[in-house]
Amino acid sequence: MPAANQLTFDLDELVREDLRANAGAWQGAPLHFTTDYYPPGELVTAFQQWQLLYGNYGSIPRSHMWHPDYLSRNGQLSFDGHGHMKFRADLSPEREHEGPGELLYMAVCEPCEWHDVSDSENDVVEAWHDHAIPGWRELPVIPAQIRVSNESGRLTPLAQKWVTAHYPAEMQVPGVPIITERQRYATRHVEGRSPWGGYDLSSTALTRAEPPHQEDTPRPAPATLQTAAPDRAPTVSTPHALSR
Repeated sequence: MPAANQLTFDLDELVREDLRANAGAWQGAPLHFTTDYYPPGELVTAFQQWQLLYGNYGSIPRSHMWHPDYLSRNGQLSFDGHGHMKFRADLSPEREHEGPGELLYMAVCEPCEWHDVSDSENDVVEAWHDHAIPGWRELPVIPAQIRVSNESGRLTPLAQKWVTAHYPAEMQVPGVPIITERQRYATRHVEGRSPWGGYDLSSTALTRAEPPHQEDTPRPAPATLQTAAPDRAPTVSTPHALSR
């Protein structure tokens, strides 16, 4: 590392050490992984606070904290008073350490203080639709022979005509998804691809057996990393670092 860069790095670390020493009691979402519900704004602020104290470099895997899913269009989806925001948490252990090693996803509906956590992105997307949009699973599947989107990602005129003719009028409103027939490996649910700003859901993913209703058989929560933020960036040393 060039001397000038090393000096900048050392000064930044001195500033962070001073911030850690004088930070006082943190008020907000935990500065570590949790499966408890917190409003999206508090989760974002907590992750930013961790970065302020320990640096941006490698902050996603080092903190194990929830952070916005930057691949999605967070904050742009809502339906009938329900909100949608998707987060990720990387529980991968540091090199030569043991740990859970999972990439987890969480969907949040802030108005209802509802959230769902899973190691499957599709599962949390479907759970949110079950929570917010009753009847979405009965929507017609757009056939594969109809090209759904053009090069810019917008719905083609043919797909728009098909959807208008086959989808119920009450399901042609902002936030509602479309369901499209896909190839066997094209299973990801894509946000913002319906004509109303909702998801383009893969019929291929939906053909598997439907999960039991949450109120009948609750989905087991994943292991929870509850190590408090130390003077230095936290590590996962043993599986015993996991607890609820």
